[in-house]
Amino acid sequence: MTDVEALFEAGQFQGVVTYLEGRTASARDALLLGVALIRVGRLDDAEVALTRAAMQGDPEGQVELGNVLRLLGRFGEAITHFEGIAPHLSGELQLRAWRWWGVAEFKAGQTEGGLRRVERAWHGYLALGDSERSARVTISLAQMYRELGNDKRAKTLLSEAVHALPLGPFPGPRVGALRQLLEIHLTRGEFTEAHEVLAEAKRTLHGTYAPRLTALLLTSEAELARLTGEGHIYQVALESLGPLAEQLGDHDLRLWTISRLAEHHSLHGQHGQAVDVLLSYGLMPEEWPAELLATGGVLERRRGDLLAAQASLSQAAALFRASGRVPELCRVQLHFAATCLRLGDDPVREKVIPALTEAITQLLRLRQLTEFKPDFEELSELLHYALLEPDTAPLMEPLLDKLAHLHLPGMAHLPEDGDLQISVKTLGRMAIFKDLLEVPFSRTGCVTLLVYLALHPGRTRAQMQFDLWPDKEPATGSAYVRQCLKELRDRLGHELIRSQGPHHAPQYFLGQLAHVDLDLTHLLEAVQGKELARALALYRGDFLPGADPCEWVETQRESLLLTLTLELGVQMEQAQRDGDHRRVVLLANQSLRIDPHDLPVLEQRVAAARLVASPQEVARYTAELNRFNYN
Repeated sequence: MTDVEALFEAGQFQGVVTYLEGRTASARDALLLGVALIRVGRLDDAEVALTRAAMQGDPEGQVELGNVLRLLGRFGEAITHFEGIAPHLSGELQLRAWRWWGVAEFKAGQTEGGLRRVERAWHGYLALGDSERSARVTISLAQMYRELGNDKRAKTLLSEAVHALPLGPFPGPRVGALRQLLEIHLTRGEFTEAHEVLAEAKRTLHGTYAPRLTALLLTSEAELARLTGEGHIYQVALESLGPLAEQLGDHDLRLWTISRLAEHHSLHGQHGQAVDVLLSYGLMPEEWPAELLATGGVLERRRGDLLAAQASLSQAAALFRASGRVPELCRVQLHFAATCLRLGDDPVREKVIPALTEAITQLLRLRQLTEFKPDFEELSELLHYALLEPDTAPLMEPLLDKLAHLHLPGMAHLPEDGDLQISVKTLGRMAIFKDLLEVPFSRTGCVTLLVYLALHPGRTRAQMQFDLWPDKEPATGSAYVRQCLKELRDRLGHELIRSQGPHHAPQYFLGQLAHVDLDLTHLLEAVQGKELARALALYRGDFLPGADPCEWVETQRESLLLTLTLELGVQMEQAQRDGDHRRVVLLANQSLRIDPHDLPVLEQRVAAARLVASPQEVARYTAELNRFNYN
């Protein structure tokens, strides 16, 4: 065995490239160089080397040339090439050719023929007793079954492949199988399992120079972090992908990375950095591809440039629609509808409803919706608007069924100004977030106290204790308030809370550099602005549900419920006057979600339903009313 062959067998593919590049004399050298170039991700250069090996009559070089044509996405050329060489092949090379030939056919749209050919190769390797190569073919089969929607079969095949593939010098096939398993877990929302598989894939790849494999694994890691809200990990993965995409000359990966990184900066309020990332693509905005137009539109919507966002998102939607890219079209149309809703054009429905209807209809045709989880969280106001619109409400029930497993929570949106930025969830849960990460507290009173200070600045410790913990003894209550204040400062920053006034009775305020964002404040602003859909999206349950009982919390809860139900009642009366009985039913459903024992609303819903609803729906509403009267 020559030195270069020893390097090749040891999986030292960059060493093979360094040794052979520019001095391949024999067909064997050209073959080794070509395969090594595939392994390090230089596909265009690999085609040149493998063409030389094939032209010199090397059968393996001929098979690998077809493989690299497939990898380059030139499926028609690959199929024609395999048709020409297949009659002259035998043994393992024939099986290898069948594998890549079948994959190329499958990618070219010849799904049944391609699947059968790859299965034929798989059976051949099994007959030879070659467990490692049969496992590699299993990976190709699993990918095909995934694309056909048979995740269960794909998962079984991949699990078999992972067990069969050794931890050898080149871990590519094993990492490929693990990455596909990871992708299946991602699409099914199985994030715990996805983290476990990712860790195993990283261990397998550790210490191996394989830039393309590293890039593929980083894209999966980034997507997992995006879906689970791990912002720091997401940003690090994307920033690592940028240089790799440049090194590999992978245009699609570079475009994907730039788009995602710009959106990430935008979501965190770093709009200047987001624009800089987009401009790093190297083209003027009018020359951007659809992906960057869509990202630019989302950035414009988030920073409040709604007219520009409308134009960008509309242009991106047209391009995605023309190219048949359904998931991308759905996402753009959701953001376009949200932009129009926020812009408040007259009439709003003329733009919002068509875009929303197209998006929901297409979403219902997709098998998995997990990738849209962050968008649904961000655009929850739009989903509630759709629930209240007679044109879209019938589509929402099946959509919400498909989204049930995602358990969509609210998203924390941080403002740009303020050195210390805190977000507090008070509706349906009690939680404090700093830089999008939840901060745990040992005392439940910490959340209550921070909310109280945000709403009532300038109170003394005695006033806080009297309002929030009136049942505690003065000494005990005062100590508890001090402990909560200390823990808030320790965990969130000492600049969060300041005090002034006499030493024995200081008044407490939020720090000048602290910005505390309450979901309650946004809800009240939405009600005041008659933005009912936004208010309903923000209302996720009782105010401070885990707080110690006290009159102040109870008063806030009752006031909030009264505010919401009164606004719903006003809009129900308006719909009644307009003769829009379907909207009356939809509004009543939302009102009863907040107060299920409101007898007048139960009666009003039945009366409206008798005019527009199906007999089954009327019967259900009547039964609920009768149950209330009976009890």
